[in-house]
Amino acid sequence: MSRLGLWRWVFALTYMAVLVGYDSAGLASTGELVVTQITEKNARQHVQSGPDAVGGIGDWALSNGTVCAIVSDLDHESELSLRGGVLIDLDLCGHGGDHYVAGQDLFDSNRQTPVNAREIEGKVHDNVASIRVLGQQQGMYVETTYWLDTKQKSRLKIRKRIWREMGSFDFRAYTSLFFNFHSMKSFTASTSSPDRSNGFAQRSFLRRGLGAITDFAQSADLIVALTPKDAEAGLAYGWHMKSAELIDPAGNKKTLPFFALSDFEALAFMAFPKPLVLTNDMNIVSLLQLPSMSLTPGHEMVLTEEIILGARSDVASVTDQLHSGAPVVQGQTEPGTAVHADLSGGAPFTQAFADQDGAFAMRLPEGDYRLRFVAAGKRLVERPVIVPKEGAQLGTVDLAPPASLLLPRGAAMRLVFHGRNGTPDPDFGDDQTGYTQYDGDNVLPLPAVTDVFLAGVDSDPESLTLPEGDYRVYATRGPEFSLTHADVSVRSGQIVPLQIEVPTRVVETPGWMAADLHTHSGFSFDSAFSAKERVRSFVAEGGEIFVATEHETIFDFAPVIRAMRLSRKIALVTGTEITSEVPSDVAPFSIGHANAFPVKPQKFRFRNGAPLNEGRRWRDVFADLEARPGKRILQLNHARESDVFAPGSDAWQDPTKSINPQAYFDHMGPAGRPFDPTQSLASDANSVLIEKDPQTGLRDIDFDAMEIMNGPQGKGRVRALMRDWMSLLNQGERLTGTANSDSHTAKEIVLMPRNMVAQKKDTVAQFKTSDFVSKVKKGALYGTTGPFLQASLNGKSLGETHKGNTGALRVQVDAAPWVNVTTMDVIVNGKTVFDVPVRSGTTSSIPLSFEKDSYVVLVVEGEASEAYKAVYPKNHPYAFTNPIYVDADRNGKWTPPGL
Repeated sequence: MSRLGLWRWVFALTYMAVLVGYDSAGLASTGELVVTQITEKNARQHVQSGPDAVGGIGDWALSNGTVCAIVSDLDHESELSLRGGVLIDLDLCGHGGDHYVAGQDLFDSNRQTPVNAREIEGKVHDNVASIRVLGQQQGMYVETTYWLDTKQKSRLKIRKRIWREMGSFDFRAYTSLFFNFHSMKSFTASTSSPDRSNGFAQRSFLRRGLGAITDFAQSADLIVALTPKDAEAGLAYGWHMKSAELIDPAGNKKTLPFFALSDFEALAFMAFPKPLVLTNDMNIVSLLQLPSMSLTPGHEMVLTEEIILGARSDVASVTDQLHSGAPVVQGQTEPGTAVHADLSGGAPFTQAFADQDGAFAMRLPEGDYRLRFVAAGKRLVERPVIVPKEGAQLGTVDLAPPASLLLPRGAAMRLVFHGRNGTPDPDFGDDQTGYTQYDGDNVLPLPAVTDVFLAGVDSDPESLTLPEGDYRVYATRGPEFSLTHADVSVRSGQIVPLQIEVPTRVVETPGWMAADLHTHSGFSFDSAFSAKERVRSFVAEGGEIFVATEHETIFDFAPVIRAMRLSRKIALVTGTEITSEVPSDVAPFSIGHANAFPVKPQKFRFRNGAPLNEGRRWRDVFADLEARPGKRILQLNHARESDVFAPGSDAWQDPTKSINPQAYFDHMGPAGRPFDPTQSLASDANSVLIEKDPQTGLRDIDFDAMEIMNGPQGKGRVRALMRDWMSLLNQGERLTGTANSDSHTAKEIVLMPRNMVAQKKDTVAQFKTSDFVSKVKKGALYGTTGPFLQASLNGKSLGETHKGNTGALRVQVDAAPWVNVTTMDVIVNGKTVFDVPVRSGTTSSIPLSFEKDSYVVLVVEGEASEAYKAVYPKNHPYAFTNPIYVDADRNGKWTPPGL
C-alpha cells in the first residue's frame, strides 16, 4: 500500500470513528443512537420480544433508546417477497409488546410485483441513525430510508424514493402495506380535515379488486393500529403519511394524491404517480384517470411517512403526540371503559381506555366534542364537552351498574353462553372500540366470542359482565364428558352466582390421549389470542397433548404452562407451521402449509429458527429439518379447502381459476396443477410429487402425516381429502391421517376435531415425546369430533399389520349421551365394503376376507343433536381411523393394493 493510500485509509477510519463510533460487536452508535447488524455477540441486546417479534441474527437493528426497530436481512424472506430488507419488528425499547408483523411495498397493489430488496446499509450521522434499503422490480427502483433521531424519540421516520428506467414496466399506483392479519384493530383519521375521519369504521379492501376502490379508499393520512386490549404490554402504532410528492428533473415538486386502506387483514397507503384532475377524492372521476397514471422516467415519487409509537393500546397514545400542545381532558369512570371523543358533527377524533383505577385523559384541541363512554355489557353514556384552552376536568362519569355473573372456581370447563327470550348472544371479545368492517353497504361481522375458559386454577376469571338479559349456559370439557347447562338471568346492578353442574367424564379412553397437532396463539402473525388464554382454553376443552405450531416462528409455551401451574395437565410438544405464501418460479402458487414437530426454538435466530420456505420445494425444506437433531413429524396441512377438483368437475377445464394457493393438492407447488387422485403418482399428472432431489433423495410427498380434518367440518373438504389420502395409501405412501382444530382465536374451538393417539402410558406425567412421535408416524391414532373407537383386526390395531387373508374386525363405539352415532362404514382399499348401523356402547364383529394385501379404515358418523350444535356449531359427530394393514399372502411385506 502506498503512503498516500495508507493516509487515506487512516483518515477514513478516524473520520468514521469520530462520526459514528464502533464497539467490539461492530455496532454503530452515537450516544443512544444505534445501527448494527445483529450478531451472536450483540443479539441479546438487540433482539426484541413480544408476540410478533421475529428478528434475529443477521437482521439489522435500529434504535434511539426509545424506539427499537429491526429490518430483515436480504437473505431472510418476507411476507410477499423472496427477499428481506423490510421492517419486521417495531417496539418501544424494553417494552416487550411487539405486534408489528411486517411491512411490504407493492406496485399496482399486486402481490406479483413486490419491491425486492437488494442492498442494505446503516449509519449514524448528525444525531440521526438510519437504515437504507434499495429495492427493485423489473426496472422500477425504490430507496427506503428508516431513521430515528434524538428529538422526536417515539417516531420512526420513513422516506421512500421511487423511480424507473426507460423501457421498464409501468405502474398506476404504489402501495405501502402494513400487515395486520387479524391481530390488531385500526382507527383511520385525517389530521388535516378531522371531520372526514372514519375512526373504527373500516372498508374491506384486501380481497376486493381495484374496481371497488371508490368504496374502500379513504381520504385519511393516519391509521392507528391497536394491540389487543388484554395484551400484556399494550402498544399503539400510529402510521402517518405526511406527504407524497412528484419531483421532476429540475427539482420542481407537485403534491400527489394518496389514500388510506384499512381492514382486519392489512393496512395500507396507496399513492398515485400523477396528480388527479378536478378532484382530490377517490370517486368515479378519479377512477377514470387511473389508466393514464404513469411515472415518467427521470421523475421521482417521494413518500414521507412516520410510525408514532404509543405506550398504551388506545388511539390517544398516538394522537396526544400529534396534538402535544392541545388542552387535556381528564376524568374518572369505571376501569376499562372506552372513552371515545367525537367532533360535534359526529366524526371520530380519538379514543382512550380508563386505566385500572378508572382514570382517563386525552388531548383535544379547543372546541365542541361529544364524549361516549362505552363499558362492558354494552353500557353507554354520552356527554357533550366544550374544551377551553386550559383543558377540562370532567370529574366522575357514572355508568349504569353492571350485571355481573360469578363464575365457578376450581374446575376446568368451557362455558358457552346463548341468549334466551330475545336476549342476543353475548360477545366476550367486544373491546368497546366499536370496530366495524364494511364490504360496500354490508357489515362484515367479526365472530362473536360466546365462550369463557376455566382451567381450574387461581388465575381463572372470577366474574364477568354481561348485558342484562336471560341466558342459557352450557358447561363442557370435550366429548368425553357430560354436557350440563343452567339458565340464568342477570339485571343491572345484580351480582348473580352461576350455579352449574361441573361436567364429569362419561367415556373412558384407556390407552389413548387427546391431542391437537395444529394450534395457534398471538405468536402467530394472524392471531391475537394470548398465550395464557390458549393454554387455558386447551385445558378447558379436555386436551392432553398440546402441539404448538405458530406460523413462521417457534414459541415455547413451557414457561407459560409452568407459571399457570398447569404442567400436570398438559404435555407440550413445540413445533412450527411452515406457511408459504409467495408465488415464485419454483412454485407459481407457493407450496402451501405444513407443520413440523417437535422443533426446538433457536434463540436469537430469525423467526426463532423456523425454516425458510419461500421459493423452495417441500423436499428442500425437509432437508433443512432433517439436518436438525431428533426425529419429527412433517404434517401436510389443509391440502384441499373444498371438493372443487372432484373427478369430472368443471374446474378441471381451467384449473388455475379454482386453485387455492394454501391448498397444496390444488397445485402441487412446482407443478402448478392439481393432484389427480385417479391417476398414479408416476403419471405425467402427478409425477412431480415423487421426483427425488439429486443430492438428498428426498421427494415433495415425503410427509409423515396429512390433515383429513381441519377445523369446522366441511363435508366436501373431508371427502376430497379422504379421496387424496386413499389414493396415496393405495400407492404405498403411508401418510398418517390426522384431525386438528387449526384454532387461532377464542371462537375457533381448540381440539375440535381432535386426535386420539395410542399411548400405553396414557397420562401427562408419563408422557414421552419420542413415543408420541413414533405412534403418530405409525398411524396409531384416529380423528374424532365425538365418537370414540376401539378397533382391531384379529388383535391388530391402528397402524399395525394383520397377517392372513381373513380376519374378524372388532369395533367398539362409545359416545357421550349427547353425541349421536348411527352409521359405520368399513372401507377396504378406499372402497366401502360394509355400511352398518351402530349405537354408542355396542361392539360389532365383522368377518373380512382379502384377495391381496390391503388396508382397512373405519368411518363412524351421526347427526348433531341440538345440545351438540350448541357447543360445537359447524360440526357433527364423525370419526375416522388410520389403517389396519393386511399382509394377505403372509410374506412379511405389505404390498400396496394399487389404484
